[in-house]
Amino acid sequence: MKSFIIKNKKLIMYIAIVLAFAMIFTTAELSAPSKTYDEIVDNIKTCSVPEGEVIAHGIDVSRYQGEIDFAKVKAAGYDFVIIRVGTSQGGKDRNFDTYYSDAQSAELNIGCYYYTYSTTAQEAKKEAEEVLGYIEGKSFTYPVFFDFEHGEHQSYHRTEENTAMINTFCKHIKRGGYYPGVYTSSSIYNSYINISEVENKWDFWVASYRDYTYSYDGFSKSFSMWQYSNIGRVDGINADVDLNVSYVDYPKIIEQFNKTLIKYTKYKVK
Repeated sequence: MKSFIIKNKKLIMYIAIVLAFAMIFTTAELSAPSKTYDEIVDNIKTCSVPEGEVIAHGIDVSRYQGEIDFAKVKAAGYDFVIIRVGTSQGGKDRNFDTYYSDAQSAELNIGCYYYTYSTTAQEAKKEAEEVLGYIEGKSFTYPVFFDFEHGEHQSYHRTEENTAMINTFCKHIKRGGYYPGVYTSSSIYNSYINISEVENKWDFWVASYRDYTYSYDGFSKSFSMWQYSNIGRVDGINADVDLNVSYVDYPKIIEQFNKTLIKYTKYKVK
């Protein structure tokens, strides 16, 4: 009888150990994501809600603005600058790195944009990869914008392809660790994009020159940013420059976006 009790004690201990290990592995499986890193990132929200009022004033620039004194731009009351990183035909903007460094020194909030001439989603993916190479190691407090305004895109028969291009570029920028957005004209937005497939995915920065002022309130609840003039004059720049207002607090939004990304980096395949 004594031998029987001892054997049963050993059996009970063995079962307990097996159950303990089973619980450990089950807990580990439950804590691991059921989706890939890219699928997780795809589900992170990158569509902000405009606040209905101007949050910040800013400019966008490219090499055509020449030498810029960003300290004077800042002193003139501008909060942010969106810098052209390049184009699909001309490559990287030769002033991008200088503008970025100088704008940082002036303590301006910074975003960037890439002008596309491409016509397919496959080409848009390659452009996104190109942009990620250009901006590697840099941080932004405004989005990385897909500049979608070329004449080739302004055709009704291109609506689906245009939409696919936007979704593809923005998705790959987002997977690359940056908050994406789309720049376009009000006419392209209203006529040549399938809005139902993009409006709840990405932020839109729209150009429309209504009397070259931002007094019109029609955009304040529809878009994240509005480019209201392409003939602005700003202290520190010896050329016309685009003027913009933002209806969202991008530094705050992107800070939260970055914090969310960090939580999932351990699941990223090297």
